[in-house]
Amino acid sequence: MQIIVLHPREPRVFRFHLTRLRVVLSGLALCALVAVASSGLTWLVARNAAAPEITRQARDNAYLRENLAVMATRLGELQAQMVRLDALGERVSGLAGISPQDFDFRHRPARGGPASPAQSSDLTMPELRDELAQLGRQADHRVDYFDVIETALMDRQLRERRQPSVLPVASGYDGSSFGTRIDPFSGRRSQHDGVDFVAPTGTPIVAAAGGVVVASEWHHEYGNMIDIDHGNGLKTRYAHASKVLVKAGDLVRPGQLIARVGSTGRSTGAHLHFEVHVNGVPRNPGGFLAAAAPAPAPAQAPLGPLAVAPAATDRTAIR
Repeated sequence: MQIIVLHPREPRVFRFHLTRLRVVLSGLALCALVAVASSGLTWLVARNAAAPEITRQARDNAYLRENLAVMATRLGELQAQMVRLDALGERVSGLAGISPQDFDFRHRPARGGPASPAQSSDLTMPELRDELAQLGRQADHRVDYFDVIETALMDRQLRERRQPSVLPVASGYDGSSFGTRIDPFSGRRSQHDGVDFVAPTGTPIVAAAGGVVVASEWHHEYGNMIDIDHGNGLKTRYAHASKVLVKAGDLVRPGQLIARVGSTGRSTGAHLHFEVHVNGVPRNPGGFLAAAAPAPAPAQAPLGPLAVAPAATDRTAIR
């Protein structure tokens, strides 16, 4: 096939000879050009569409890295606080009478295994979650530990408050002591089940320990007397008072004013006769009061003076 092209201004003639081969090659070239153009356009569209997603992912990754660093720092601070808490627990457990080894959380269980060739790196999010969970479990253990210490301290405090630890009269005992003595009335040897605190009439008498008043009455030998139950079979008796200032059923604190020195009952002069009984058996009060502090300023009794009239009761021992 021949194509003739005439120039509009010049007498020139252009002739193109089209063979089948040229037509086929031209078609192939056109198809290739269209394919390349389409591919380029598709790539541009995809690139522009993915750019915001890539930017957002990069921003999220940067945010996560920053927060992981902050959380890892906080984790280290909490672990340091746990170490200080363990040191405090050891000191407090000694005060509570608990062996620190019984509640030693600072030594982790034994572990082992082959060394890993992996290089050290920053904590990942799953690893950080595991560390935080472990720290939470350790904190729960510490809470249980300090609950035990608190209970032990409270129990110890209650025991100490129930033990005679305050001199019932500030003057000290300089009368008859515990044991065998010459009876001032009969002149014969007899058992003296307490100790005598010589003091002027009206001198304050305070509770040697905390407890419950179980008797506040007249006795033909003890005169005006008070019995206090301190629990665990321990009781104290205060005799020959001129006035009693508490009644049966009252709760008293260590050092609380309960009576005043007198010379009622079987007595030769103003003094306090003080007894300690353990499970109904008289014990030497000196063993309890050896390290006792002098009586502090007496605490106000819960009731006013109680006038006690003589009664025909016969109480020769604390039951």
